[in-house]
Amino acid sequence: MIAFTVSLTSVSAGVAAAEEVTPAAPSTQVALDVCPALYALGIQGTGESSPDAAPSTDTGMLSTVFRSMSAEAAEPGLVDRAYVPYEAGFGGAVPGGVVPYTESVDGGLQRLRGMATQVTQRCPDTRIAVVGYSQGAHVASLFAQEVGAGTGTLPPEKVAAVALFADPTRAENAPLFPGAPDRAAPDPAPGTDGIAIAELGEVRQAAAPGGGLGPQSDQAADFGRLTGRVASFCATGDLACDAPQGAPIMRAVANLVAQMKLSGGDPIGSLVSIAQALAFTSIKTATTVVDEDISGTTLADVSLSPKKSISQRLADASDPRNQLDVNAAFRALLKVGMIGLNAVTTVVKTVLNPATVAELATATLSNPLAGLTLLGTKLVGAVPQLVPPTTGVRLVNEAFTAVQQNITDNKELLDVTTWVRYWDTMRRHNAYSRIGAGAQGTTPTGYVAEWLAALSRDAAAVSGRAAVPVGGPDTRGVGIFTSPTGESTTPKPSGGGQFPFGTGADGASSGGATTPPAATPRTSAPTTARPFSVN
Repeated sequence: MIAFTVSLTSVSAGVAAAEEVTPAAPSTQVALDVCPALYALGIQGTGESSPDAAPSTDTGMLSTVFRSMSAEAAEPGLVDRAYVPYEAGFGGAVPGGVVPYTESVDGGLQRLRGMATQVTQRCPDTRIAVVGYSQGAHVASLFAQEVGAGTGTLPPEKVAAVALFADPTRAENAPLFPGAPDRAAPDPAPGTDGIAIAELGEVRQAAAPGGGLGPQSDQAADFGRLTGRVASFCATGDLACDAPQGAPIMRAVANLVAQMKLSGGDPIGSLVSIAQALAFTSIKTATTVVDEDISGTTLADVSLSPKKSISQRLADASDPRNQLDVNAAFRALLKVGMIGLNAVTTVVKTVLNPATVAELATATLSNPLAGLTLLGTKLVGAVPQLVPPTTGVRLVNEAFTAVQQNITDNKELLDVTTWVRYWDTMRRHNAYSRIGAGAQGTTPTGYVAEWLAALSRDAAAVSGRAAVPVGGPDTRGVGIFTSPTGESTTPKPSGGGQFPFGTGADGASSGGATTPPAATPRTSAPTTARPFSVN
C-alpha cells in the first residue's frame, strides 16, 4: 500500500506538471497566389510525412487522389492542394517517426486546423476539402467531428467534403456515409446547386462489419452538420478500420502501443515509455474494477460482479483520451485496504487474544521453535474464519464467471474465420487505388478525385475562381510555404506506411521516387463509381 501510494503521488505530480506546460502549436504558413474554388488538404499515413515535408510534393497513397483530381479539374483556379506536414509516427513500433501515435495524431490535428484556417481567412469564398489515409484519416476524422459539432476552427458550411481511407476511428459496421446509411452519393457543398455532383451518380458499397482499431472515444456515429459530406472507405479485412468487434483485448494492445515511444538507440527510454503506459493503464483498470465490480467490506462478504470483462476494462483504461483520476485511485486503494484491514482484525482477534498470547509466551520462553510452530498453527486455524467454505465457493464461481465473460467478449479472436478474414490485411490496407468500388469499376481514390473535381466546378459556378487572396498574392516557391517557416523543400517521409502497417502508396516506398500506376491522372469524365466504406 505504501509503494502504491508513493507511485500515485508521483503520478499526480507528473499530471500536475504536464498541466502546467502547454507546448506551443506548430506554425505553418500557407502561401497563396490565387484563391481556388476548392482547396484540398491531405493528411498522409504513418511514415508518409514528417514535420518538414514539402507540402506541395505528391508522395504516398494520397498522391493517387490529388494527381487525378488536378487532371479532372485542370482549368486554372478550380482546385489547389497541399499535404499537411506532421510527425506521422507510431512510436518507432513500425517504420516511421518515433513520436507516439497519439502525440502524432494530436500534432497533425493542430497543423490541419491551422492550415485550413489560413486558407479560409485569406480566401473567404474558397471551400475546403479534407482527405486522410490511415493515421491521417484519424486526424481528418477528429477535424470533421469538431467542425460537424460546431466546435471546430471552421464553420460547417466551409467544408465541402471529407474523404477517409482506412480510418482507425470508424464505428463498427458504419456505412459508406457515416450517419446516413441510405445515402448512395455525397451531398453537394452548401450554397451550391450540386449539378456536377449529381453527375457522379450513385455508388453502393457493403459496410465492413468491424470497427476501427483506434480509441473508441474517438469514434462517432455521425459527423453532425457534415453528415452526408463525409465518406469513409474501408476494405473488408483491413485491420486499421475493420478490426473484429469481439476483440477488446486487441484494442487494448493497440491503445497501449499507440502511447509508447520505442527506439533501438535508446533502450532505457523505450522501457520507461512501456512502463509508463502499462502503469497508467493498470491503475485506471484497477480503479474501475474496485469501484464498479467489487462490493463488500470484509473478506467474508466481498463479492466480484463484473459489469464488463477485464479485457474490456483494459481497453477502456488504455484509451489515451481516458485520463487518470488520481482521487478515484486513492479511494479504490482505501476500499481495498479496508477489506484487508478487516481481515487483519479477524486474525488479531483470533490469534492475539490474551489467552493465546500467554500460551505463545510460555512456549517461546522454553522452546523458541515450539513457539513459532504454535503461532503457525494458530494462524492456520484463523484462515477458515476469514473465508468460510461457502464464501470460498461463491468467489470461485464468481471468478469463473468473470473468466468466462472475458473469453466470450474476445470470442472472435478464437474463431478461425476471423483470421482468414485478415490473412492479407496488409495488401487490403494498401489497395484503395486498385480495388473497384463502383458500377464502372472506379477505385476509391479515383472516385474521391472525381468527387473533389465536381465540387470545385459547383463552387466556381457560385463564387467564381482565381480571386486575389486577402493581402495580395504570395510568391510561390517550390512548395506552398513561405521561407520564414523553415519548411524543407523536399519531402522527408520516414519510409513507413499506414496505421499501423505498410510501406507507402500501395506498398511502394513512400519516398516519392516512384508513382504507382494508379496515380496516373485520369482524362475521362467522372464516373459513377464509389469506393470502400471505413469500418
